[in-house]
Amino acid sequence: MINTGLISKNFIACIFAASLLCAGCEKEENVTAPPPEDIQVSYGDYELVWSEEFDYEGLPAENTWVYEEGYMRNNEKQDYKVANTKYSRVENGKLIIEAHNDVHTGDKNGTTYEFTHSSASVTTKGKVGFQYGRLDVSAKIPRGKGVWPAIWMRPVYNDFGGVYAEMDLMEYVWGDNVNHDMIWATVHNQDSQDDREDQQRTNTVSSPTLDTEFHLYSLVWTETSLDFLFDDTLVLSFEKENDSYNHWPFDQPFFLILNVAVGGSWGGSWGVDDSIFPAAMEVDYVRYYKEKEQ
Repeated sequence: MINTGLISKNFIACIFAASLLCAGCEKEENVTAPPPEDIQVSYGDYELVWSEEFDYEGLPAENTWVYEEGYMRNNEKQDYKVANTKYSRVENGKLIIEAHNDVHTGDKNGTTYEFTHSSASVTTKGKVGFQYGRLDVSAKIPRGKGVWPAIWMRPVYNDFGGVYAEMDLMEYVWGDNVNHDMIWATVHNQDSQDDREDQQRTNTVSSPTLDTEFHLYSLVWTETSLDFLFDDTLVLSFEKENDSYNHWPFDQPFFLILNVAVGGSWGGSWGVDDSIFPAAMEVDYVRYYKEKEQ
């Protein structure tokens, strides 16, 4: 969140979130904020309108973040904990999302189940929405067999008849590449869910420093294209080819999800190495830019 010393971080976030959520399905208006002194405030024709800088300590800020809870998806081996600093916390200017080897019982789709791990997933759903512009997430992610960190987005309202829509800025799994240092950027729509999508919708990039250095995961989103960047280098471009909602369900607000999963239908394809836990994703900041008003 922008911290100028003149306007409080929480105040700016509340104004911006309200402007997005109260607008319903309409395109939201930019929020004018004084430029922070110590961070980049523009990319060409884009200017910074909102940020989360994690300049506080303790649990993730309630005005920006909410939690997923319990078992969620993909037959993963963890359940998600709520408001527990062991699994999600802000310290030393970073958001920490940490998965632990922690055998326990819990509920999985109405059945008592033995989970082998616990973790956290925080989202901006109901707090801050995004539509078009540039979204930057600076993060250091865990590597290892079975860990599945992700930076991704889903629709706030799912306006278009329930068709599937998802944008993955970053997913990491152990994978088949020799150095196990690859991340994926992916677009999901209803056509891809139904195996009707001919257009390329996923691509990869590798780095030996995913878990030792902060890298920038970005989405540049217009009314006709989605560009996914790694450290400002294009990884994947997805173009709007027709007006079908099954192909292009991206003209609506989305929320951001940051999580560390364990195992599951993809993350567990190569097994799980319990010696790598605890395994943490660190997020330095989240910044959202929109086109400058002419």
